Amino acid sequence: MDNGGKNEAFFTGLLNKTRKDKIFIVILAGILMMVIAMPTKSSSAKSYTTGPVISTGSEDYEKNLGEELQQMLENTDGVGKVKTLVKTNDTKEVTGVLVVCEGGDDKNLVAYITDAINGLLGVPVHKIKVMKMSE
Repeated sequence: MDNGGKNEAFFTGLLNKTRKDKIFIVILAGILMMVIAMPTKSSSAKSYTTGPVISTGSEDYEKNLGEELQQMLENTDGVGKVKTLVKTNDTKEVTGVLVVCEGGDDKNLVAYITDAINGLLGVPVHKIKVMKMSE
């Protein structure tokens, strides 16, 4: 009878573990359902503001980066006067650079400026434009 009692206890314990596992799985499934049902901000949702638009810092970042670039280029031989425009996206990644300078008609100088901006800011060459400044 000892063996019968041990077997019965084993199967009872196995059933209890199975019930606990089932309860655990049901709880996890419930948590998963709550996480899935949580509202998220849709990327296609449009938000409208009625008050003044507050700068997020991207404009300041663009301005500061453009000013630093302008100062460095003005100290480069052959560039002359410089104006720069730097554009970024919401993550402050530079998406485009425009440089207008007096030496913008020199193809070698344009190549040097383009390579410098590409190397410094990681902007693809096709998103960098160097133009000659009008007199």
